[in-house]
Amino acid sequence: METAVSVIIPVYNCEKTVGRCINSVLNQTLADIEVIAVNDGSDDSTLKVLKGINDDRLKIISHLNYGQGYARNNGMSVANGKYIAFIDADDTIEECMLEKMYEKAEKENADMVQCNLYDIYPDRTRKIQLKPLDKTVIVEDKGEYADKYFSTCYHSYEICNKLIRRNFLEENNLKFCDTKKYFSEDLMFNLKMLSCLKKVCFISEPYYNYYQYETSHFHNVSNGERRLAAICDLFIDYMAEAEPEMKKAVSFTASMIVTYNIGRCAKLSYESAYRVMTSHVYRKYLKSALTRKCSIKHKAFFLALLIFPLRWRMKVASLYAWRWEV
Repeated sequence: METAVSVIIPVYNCEKTVGRCINSVLNQTLADIEVIAVNDGSDDSTLKVLKGINDDRLKIISHLNYGQGYARNNGMSVANGKYIAFIDADDTIEECMLEKMYEKAEKENADMVQCNLYDIYPDRTRKIQLKPLDKTVIVEDKGEYADKYFSTCYHSYEICNKLIRRNFLEENNLKFCDTKKYFSEDLMFNLKMLSCLKKVCFISEPYYNYYQYETSHFHNVSNGERRLAAICDLFIDYMAEAEPEMKKAVSFTASMIVTYNIGRCAKLSYESAYRVMTSHVYRKYLKSALTRKCSIKHKAFFLALLIFPLRWRMKVASLYAWRWEV
């Protein structure tokens, strides 16, 4: 029998947070749910914690460590909910999140519903992440939608704050990259989804709690460099296959994301940011950007990032990192 919502949670070595996460889902005001915890080869006590949770709505799947994208796809293959939500094992959700988003999706017959997020910091302070927007959007021009909502960060790059109709995913064969090539499966998935959406609902209330940790990829120099290289590769791959109207809409967003990440990297280590900005993959990304169908203003920005003095480029990157965080 079909449930209202399937919640897919990839888990890997998260023994300290997975119980808190899953309990926040099982305690939802919407009871007609299934929770699919996909154990991605954990070698700590994560599986023991999962087996200690006594609730018939929890399903546990285990496989070898193939990565988050593979785990999410595995969860989707067994999900029977009318809608699917993806949640990260170190985060939590407000108890009304699924009910509010499910009701909105049913009322509007939407492909996707998105809520706002709280960024939760180690000192327990929290900040609303996205610009508030309460709106239902009928997508008539995918390029225009990407330019108006994705490029301006109304449609966020995360997948964890979204409720997506399962038959929409199946009809469009939407799946996550199931290799470890990319750090950001979320971003690539959203880029693919942009081309398929017909109706989207935005909810301004923050129902998702996104925990920021000092040990995350952004706070580690070597991971920061690898992440940047992966993001450059991601956009090179995407632009090679994207439809013309999507290339134009997404190209400037891509440069902002890459530049922002360089700024974050520069905060940790000037030398690290230098290595990235002089790397082959970064220069390859910028050169490919110059060949895209985009405005003269955007091409001027790409060219500046390619040929201007390094000190100036670093200042631009740091400025964007600061701008996106305030």
